[in-house]
Amino acid sequence: MHLPGHGGEFTDPNLHNLGLDDYAQAIDQWVNTLSVPPVIIGHSMGGYLAQRHIIEGKPASGIVLLGSVPPHGMAWELLHFMMHHPMLALRMEVTPGVGGLEDRLVRARDMLMTEDTPEEIVSQVADILQPESSRALRDMGLHSLPRGKISIPLMVAVGMKDRLIRPESGITMAREYGVETHEYDEMAHMLQMEPGWEKVAFDISEFLEEHFSLVKV
Repeated sequence: MHLPGHGGEFTDPNLHNLGLDDYAQAIDQWVNTLSVPPVIIGHSMGGYLAQRHIIEGKPASGIVLLGSVPPHGMAWELLHFMMHHPMLALRMEVTPGVGGLEDRLVRARDMLMTEDTPEEIVSQVADILQPESSRALRDMGLHSLPRGKISIPLMVAVGMKDRLIRPESGITMAREYGVETHEYDEMAHMLQMEPGWEKVAFDISEFLEEHFSLVKV
């Protein structure tokens, strides 16, 4: 599914009025259309929303967190990013949102992917980059999720070269939820698209087969 304001044109006049509550409501509406509770696979902010969904007692059969924002939100992650990547952080401040192609290419490689990611993959990611709601980002920066146990099957995947979300945060999150971390040493934030994505997909397949008796294809 696409969250409100996502998956369409880069310029959505209503985007910055949308907050995490709007996104959570959209997920609730989508889940309620399904005949069985789904396995929710959430990347980055989507992982944060997936955790919120479960902690609030909403229906789901399992969740997979890919490069997920941790339950404490983005405040420490953004501070760490600014301290360790000041020039890129400055560029983001000078050109908020998403600029032209050159700006999107820089953000895709320097913020989301490893240095040795092939240019064609960087371009694919740059093509789909869009601004995020400033209200939603503020929500994630100011608020932490309440402490809660996740009692359904959970997989946590962490790119060990992730610049946006500290790997340590993902490892700590997995430990607090009582699961092992799936660590990918040569990957950054875009676990679903970077070189090595096949291993991530295989591990998700194994996770689904283990917990839901799915037939592998």
